[in-house]
Amino acid sequence: MKSTLFIKSLLAVAFFMLGNCIAYSQEHNEIDSLLAKAYERDQNIRIELMNLTKKGSIEGYTDNIIDSLMTVAEQMKEIDEENIELVSSLLTNGLPEGLNLESYEAIWLIIDHAGIKQQKQYLPLMKRASKKGLISANGLATLTDRIMMYEGKPQKYGTQSYTVNVDGKQMIYIWPVSNPRKLNRLRKEINTCSIEEYVLLLKKSSGMDVIYEPKLTVKEMKKRGLLDHFDNTSEE
Repeated sequence: MKSTLFIKSLLAVAFFMLGNCIAYSQEHNEIDSLLAKAYERDQNIRIELMNLTKKGSIEGYTDNIIDSLMTVAEQMKEIDEENIELVSSLLTNGLPEGLNLESYEAIWLIIDHAGIKQQKQYLPLMKRASKKGLISANGLATLTDRIMMYEGKPQKYGTQSYTVNVDGKQMIYIWPVSNPRKLNRLRKEINTCSIEEYVLLLKKSSGMDVIYEPKLTVKEMKKRGLLDHFDNTSEE
């Protein structure tokens, strides 16, 4: 009799644990799905913006292209706001465990494209995620550099660039770096290409001239008038 009760108790516990495991798995599958969709929205709108920008740099910025750029930029802003709202709700109790690696990449990407307030808020969490191997060292470096740029400070890894209009022509400047001599060594540490290779890749993908001046400072950019329209409204 006692053995029968014991077996029944074990079965009850087993079914309870199985039910919890199934619910846990379903919850994580739902989160993975939500983040996959958010990631897709983030990338699709940026691809559209990049294609329009490239078209404008090649064919000239007609009124139609400018109107399209403004519309897409506004859509991107709305998507970024929706995405960071989703991620913020998921990070209320810290970084969720048990998600697939693509989901952690999506979390990083959405934070990277959020405003500086959220970027700084979640930077410590992203550092811990990087140590656990959930996001790449390159991803963490990109987020770190972006925060520095938004604060008007030189970046460390040379991942950030800034588009300016010079004599009616759009061109890209690599944002000033804090230590040009060590830059390629630092980039190698985060498993990315040299700054020279990056400049060529960026030029090819954007269709614009890309300028990297190792000795360029933020102060010098301001002096040249390159930051007259610098948008750091993401600080809000």
